[in-house]
Parts: sequence; C-alpha cells; structure tokens
Amino acid sequence: MDDDIETIKNKCNLVANTILLPVFFIAPNGKVIYENLQNHTLNPLYENQKEKFFNPLNFQSDIEFDFPVIKKSAFSEKYIIISVNPKNVFEGTVIIGPTLSFQLTEERISGIINDSKAFFYREKVYNYYKSLRIIQSEHLKNICVILFHLFNLQLISPNSVIRENADLTNEKIEKVNLAVSENLQTQVFHHDRLFEKKILYIVKEGKVDELKKLTVLKEEEAASILSKSSYLRSIKNHIITLVTLVSRASIEGGVHDEVAFSLHDSFIQQLEELDRLDEVRSMAKDVLYTFAEKVKEVKDERYSKTITLCKNYIYKHIYEEISHDDIANKVQLSPKYLSVLFKKEVAMTVSDYIQQTKMDEAKKLLAYSKTPISEIGSLLNYNDQSYFTKVFKKVVGTTPKQYRERHHLLKQK
Repeated sequence: MDDDIETIKNKCNLVANTILLPVFFIAPNGKVIYENLQNHTLNPLYENQKEKFFNPLNFQSDIEFDFPVIKKSAFSEKYIIISVNPKNVFEGTVIIGPTLSFQLTEERISGIINDSKAFFYREKVYNYYKSLRIIQSEHLKNICVILFHLFNLQLISPNSVIRENADLTNEKIEKVNLAVSENLQTQVFHHDRLFEKKILYIVKEGKVDELKKLTVLKEEEAASILSKSSYLRSIKNHIITLVTLVSRASIEGGVHDEVAFSLHDSFIQQLEELDRLDEVRSMAKDVLYTFAEKVKEVKDERYSKTITLCKNYIYKHIYEEISHDDIANKVQLSPKYLSVLFKKEVAMTVSDYIQQTKMDEAKKLLAYSKTPISEIGSLLNYNDQSYFTKVFKKVVGTTPKQYRERHHLLKQK
C-alpha cells in the first residue's frame, strides 16, 4: 500500500512539473497527501470566505468516479479531478488546476469581487485571475485522457470525457447525454443566433432527447456583460432572457399560456433568491428541461399509449432503417392491426409518418447545422442521394438545397 501511494505521489510530481499546474492528491478520508502549487497562489476569495480550498468545488474526497471529471468552481476556475483506482482499490483523488477557458475581462473580475464582497482583496484577486493558465476546453479534454491513463492505466476516448461529464453535470435532472457545459445557457442568446434557434426549436417541439444529445460547448466567459457591477447579476440577466424565450417557445409548442407564464414567473422568483454561481448555472438547465418536458407531455396526450410508443420508437431510431414490422414487434401488435390503429389516430400510414419524421429531421439539419447536404441523406439511411432529394421535395415542397438557402442563412442573421 505504501509503495502504491509513493508511486502515485511520484506521478503527481511528474504531472506538476510537466504541465506546470498545481497538483493535489487527497486520500479518501480527506487528508492531503501530496501538494505542489507550482509557485501559484491560492485564490484570495477562498480566504475571504473563510472556506477550505476545495469547498468551492463541492469536492467530496470519499466519492469515486470511473472517468476524469472537469469541474468548475464557484469562482469560474476549472479543475481536473481523477479518482485513482489502478488495482480496483480506491486510493484517493488527484486534483489538477486551476485553469481558465478564457481570460476574464476586468469587468468580470470586478463583478466577482463585488459579489464576494472582497473589496480589500481587489488587487490580489485581479493578479490571481490574470496569472491563471488559459486552456481551452478541447485541449483540457485531451489532457484528461492522458492523466486518466497515467493514474489508472486505462485509455479512454476524448469524446467519452465530454459524454460522461455531461451525464454528471445533469444528474440532478436525470443521467443523460447532455454534452453541454455547466453554463451554456448563460451566453448563447446574444452571440449565436443559429444555436439560439436550435434551442428554441427543441423546446417548441418538446424533443427532450435532443437536449440530451446536444454537443455544443459554450463558455460564460465569452458572454456579453449585462451587469458591470456584478458577475452573478450578469448571468442572472442572461437566464431571465432564456426563461422568456423558451416560455414563448413552449406556448408555440402547445403549452397553455397560463402554465407557461406561471413557470416563467416561478423560475425568475427562484433565480432571484439564489446567491451561488453554481446554483444559478444549474437553474438554466432546469429551465430548458422543464419547458421541453411540458411540451412533450402536451404532444403525448394527443395519442394513446401505443401510438406514443410507436412515435417515440421512430424518433429514437431516426438515423436507422426502420420497418413497419420492427415497430409492430416493439408494441406487440400485428402489423395489420397497427396499420389500422396508427392511421386512425395519426391520420397517415406508418411508412408515411416515418418518411415525414425523417424529412423533419433533415429540415432541422439543413437549418441548424453545417452538415453537408450530401451527408444528410446518408445519415438518415437514404443511400441514393437523388431519391432523398425526390422524397424531400415531395414532403417539403422544395429541394434540400433550396430549403437550406432559404432557412439556414436567414437564421444566422
């Protein structure tokens, strides 16, 4: 056991001297076994709040993860957290950082200082944030892969780092694949109109699974500033914008006005009572999921449980080849009876509905992504490009190229 700990400490030392970031090794009982600050100073705000160094991370030393965790502190620093378990025995946790994804502006740092009432530490806080190393998310993800292999002798894919951290970030709602940073909703609505349209489309259609699969990474540090005096206030203002936009989208999706307005008011009231940055970030995800779920509930109520299962099956397998028999087997009905039932409730055949759903997905890809038109048909299991174009024109009334020209560029303005 002592030899194992000594090996871990040597690896920590190697990491600290190689990537030039502070490194800590914490035992499961919370004892700090190794630390190397690399001549970095601790954030003066920790001292001001009289909290232990790792408290702003909500770090718990006895919790083990089977993947590298990228965590953002209450003060916007990022840390890599690696549980060390090379021989199926939890030895402890290595923490590497802090870093930033973007250099914070003076206005943002000033807002953080005001929120923390750290006026006497102003110069120290400025110097601290200016001294932090900038590592963009893509690079940080790759560092995670290398470190996880070093400490656990397991090689994982960079994409799994995003996926697993998305699940962890969103476990309050449910463990899902929402590959979006902790703060994506805090800044997208003034800087990325295409992404804004995509989010509003997802809510309006009640496509909760689209939120789970979302892979766009955003950082609040790149956001516009909506309050020069308070960093927390600026983020709250962004989320109020989010609440307003998605509540309108949910009404368009079929949610009753009174329900949407009540949720709108409730979220803003809850938001104003929060005084922790991590709680405010979490609220943004709650907003998206709540409104999308409400729309989904309304849409599902229109059909019987059997037809809802059919529709969900088609949607979840939209990028695969879907047959009438597959769906009938899924709902345990004969294909003939399913045809009658489906036509009665949905007013179209199963095959027509599959085709319609695939074309809706194609429209979304054309309008909200940069996926080449030549690839969209293949993604949706249309191996013949000319046939895909023919079906699209029959259903939508225009060719894929014409649809993109009319919608994609318009939505970026």
